[in-house]
Amino acid sequence: MRIKERNKQKAFMKEYTPIHENFVRFCQARAHKVMSYEDLVSEATLKAYQNWEKIKKKDSLNYFLFTTARNIILNQVRKKGEEDIEKVDYQIEGAMNSAELDLEIAYLYEQLNKISEAKREALILFEINGFSIKEIAVIQDVSEGLVKVNLSRGRKELRALMTDMPKQAVETVAI
Repeated sequence: MRIKERNKQKAFMKEYTPIHENFVRFCQARAHKVMSYEDLVSEATLKAYQNWEKIKKKDSLNYFLFTTARNIILNQVRKKGEEDIEKVDYQIEGAMNSAELDLEIAYLYEQLNKISEAKREALILFEINGFSIKEIAVIQDVSEGLVKVNLSRGRKELRALMTDMPKQAVETVAI
């Protein structure tokens, strides 16, 4: 029994280790104002490990993890309700950057939360995690064409939301 469990752990870690950094970045961006990204990483990784035998294509663990994390976030949003999410304070975890950069990152995440779920997730997966359009289509269970549309529209909406950032950032810092 112990040998079987060790073999399971080794096989899981062999597939998980190369995607860990991308997965953590995704969780940091997606968990904003919903839950701790560490909790999201832990919960999704635990579910993946528990379901390791059920995952047919072991090399596609990243799809399982990203989809699981996405579902966890959606469940948290449903539980908390929209009002509660806005009340949660945002802290940049482990921030060792300048105050201006921290402010810009917080502002970016804030603006990302204003665009639709599908567009936000597509942008995070593509721009932050570096997934291909094909991989995003698999993770989101949509067509590649829809991913391209969501990326294009998401960028356009985010750009429009971010245009007045310097004024707001300066006013926020001055206060």
